[in-house]
Amino acid sequence: MNGVAPEKSVLILGNYRPTLTVARTLRGEGFRVIVSDADHGDAGARYSRFVDEMWDHPHLDEEGGAAFQEALSAFLDQRSDITTIFPVSEEFVVWLAANAGALPAQIIVVSPEPRQVDLCLDKKKMLELASRAGVECAPFAVAGTLEELYERSEKIGYPVIVRPFSHLHRLGHKKAVICANREELAAIFPAWPAGQPGLLLQRYVSGIRHNHYFIAVDGEILSLLETRITRTDHLDGTGLATEGTHVPVSEAFERDSRRLVREVGYTGIGLIQFVRDAESGEVTFLELNPRTVGSHRCAEAVGMPLTRAALELARGNADLGLDPAHRYPVGTVYAWVSGDLYGMKEAISHGEIGMAGVMTWAFQAIRSMARARIHLMFSWRDPLPALALLVRQSARALTPASWSTKEPRGSSPRSEAGIGFAGPR
Repeated sequence: MNGVAPEKSVLILGNYRPTLTVARTLRGEGFRVIVSDADHGDAGARYSRFVDEMWDHPHLDEEGGAAFQEALSAFLDQRSDITTIFPVSEEFVVWLAANAGALPAQIIVVSPEPRQVDLCLDKKKMLELASRAGVECAPFAVAGTLEELYERSEKIGYPVIVRPFSHLHRLGHKKAVICANREELAAIFPAWPAGQPGLLLQRYVSGIRHNHYFIAVDGEILSLLETRITRTDHLDGTGLATEGTHVPVSEAFERDSRRLVREVGYTGIGLIQFVRDAESGEVTFLELNPRTVGSHRCAEAVGMPLTRAALELARGNADLGLDPAHRYPVGTVYAWVSGDLYGMKEAISHGEIGMAGVMTWAFQAIRSMARARIHLMFSWRDPLPALALLVRQSARALTPASWSTKEPRGSSPRSEAGIGFAGPR
């Protein structure tokens, strides 16, 4: 910045994959960029030349968030240059929705309205809303006890996918688990999982996940982009996307996306996810994420101004100059290489793959790296964050301690040679 500090600073909450993209864009908007980091997160932001400062702080879950709130208040008191807070990880989006009133009045929070955040992150309410709006949804139910889990899974029909109520919770190391029948359900859930107030069940639709990035004002979508996920960091496809392709916006998915956004009355940026079974044609709505997502860069790289739009909408500027009929380029492949390595390490450590699976996964990761036009972490203008993470994940994946002594669980395509081809979610 030519040695002159800007008059305004932005505090990005969360050292998460989209942090780098958001930081690079906001630096170009004239902000001094500060990134919060409780434990050296997975974006490598401290190595970025577009990040001016790191703010170390207590974990959000310490003392019920009180320690974080106290630290944030003290930090903002000391820093009158901070005019804007941009949360990128869901835990901060949720916290700000509940605590925005405690911030200084001059601070702009770049996030949808709290009521919209609360609604969109309530999976049960969103599925109910989608059903009322005429959006296709596979049968679903909620369970609060082990008995209800078994009973309601039988009612909606197998296979069933089981998810926590909140993105912030996990079932073991997974966001969701798929059970083909009652025997699998009983084997995975011999007891009610600790720390789960309830579980969401939905009949599992095998197929490909379609992500829809959007910018909306007062319930009307102004810009829409569709990508198809081709691989994830979990064998069963329930994890985070490690490879995807930009595809033409489907007429049916566009119709349903507009219905959902209109029903919520949404203003801001977000992501809607659907799954389509290529053989049967069955479609189901999964969720609407009211925030930046891990693959944020894949949309910005083809011209979708997610970061700038979120900032302008938070400032109250609804005239973004966007053409709702505009269509973004298709056929572009994007990849997340360090995520591939992390997924492989996790699969090894949990005994899910043997040597053949490791070789297959490594081949696919290398192929993704070579064919991708967009890398979610790497930028030639700012290479150090991605290189640092790649070295870290490579070291972890190849460390003998990460290898499990367990035999791989079976030799089905899902657990061995078919890595990434078993219906990415």
